[in-house]
Amino acid sequence: MLDAAGRRADGDEAGQDKQRAEAEQAERRVEAGQIEQRAEAVRRVEAERFRLEDGGGPGKERVVLTCGSVGGETPELALHIVRGACPGPVLLLLSAVHGDEYEGVQTIIELGRMLPPDDVNGTLVMVPVANPCAYRAADRTSPEDGLNLARVFPGSRTGSATERLAWMIARLIDRADFMLDMHSGGTYYEVAEFVGYYHNDADAAGRRSRAAAEAFGYEVLWGHPFVAPGRTVSYATERGIPWLYTEAWGGRRVDRDEQQRLRQGVFRLMAHLGMFAAPERRVPAAPPPPVRLRLTGSGDFDGSVVSDVEGFFIPSVSLLAQVRKGDEIGVVYNVYGDALRTFEAVGDGIVVGLAGSPVVR
Repeated sequence: MLDAAGRRADGDEAGQDKQRAEAEQAERRVEAGQIEQRAEAVRRVEAERFRLEDGGGPGKERVVLTCGSVGGETPELALHIVRGACPGPVLLLLSAVHGDEYEGVQTIIELGRMLPPDDVNGTLVMVPVANPCAYRAADRTSPEDGLNLARVFPGSRTGSATERLAWMIARLIDRADFMLDMHSGGTYYEVAEFVGYYHNDADAAGRRSRAAAEAFGYEVLWGHPFVAPGRTVSYATERGIPWLYTEAWGGRRVDRDEQQRLRQGVFRLMAHLGMFAAPERRVPAAPPPPVRLRLTGSGDFDGSVVSDVEGFFIPSVSLLAQVRKGDEIGVVYNVYGDALRTFEAVGDGIVVGLAGSPVVR
């Protein structure tokens, strides 16, 4: 604007700019308030009555599944659901099956914030904390009943708190076209970073699992021809649902680089499944690092070498080291440095896990 002398009336223009900025800020506050109000809406439903279709059309939804009452408490399972604008598969993401494993929790929080429904084909069903009892205790198992959620599938609708959680999650697995279960070493282990899959090329679910593992972008793949019963992945196998699971270092913390690779792996998985309307917006054009190690085996950590003496454990090998039967893998010492017990590899193979704490009991 110019004044009568042809000079710019900077004060008037500045005032108008200020008014526009204040109006825009007010609009943003209203919008933020509306978003916050929508975000606070949580649908509570009995697990056996839950249907994905009941949430309506494209959008985001927060759901809490319940399953009766046990010991005066009601087991609850929080879901964050993103229903895409176009048809596609149902992908189930699980994290914190063990309550002291946090990489997957952060990944699901980020995905829920980052992915608008317009970007998604199909439905993303996310369980940020699969084991809330153990999560509150920051432990691997539930203090309510002492059970390991990853050993009681398919659970029981009328069982203990952990068994009821397994039963609710099993119902979600039944509805999925693909499942990803995110783990780490937690408190008690340090674990190599890898993606595990169902290794059975004679089975359709096995072939789909292997193809997804190849697309995930990790450098270490572990194929399991057989999985011990009671796991999410063993139940998925029984139901013909293809699956992956991931592992990371652990330590009751989230390593930034590991977590970013996990999030990118989820993006690659979604792109592989055709779940992105525009995959180039989420997945880099550059190919992922090449696979440098392919493992096969049961993957059962319950068969790990454990200490029968108390002391301070110092490993003699590192993660992903190749060992032969009889090789020294570590020594337990007392505080004076006397060796109390030397541990040896029970067979030829690759070290994928070690004690997460040097103090062993």
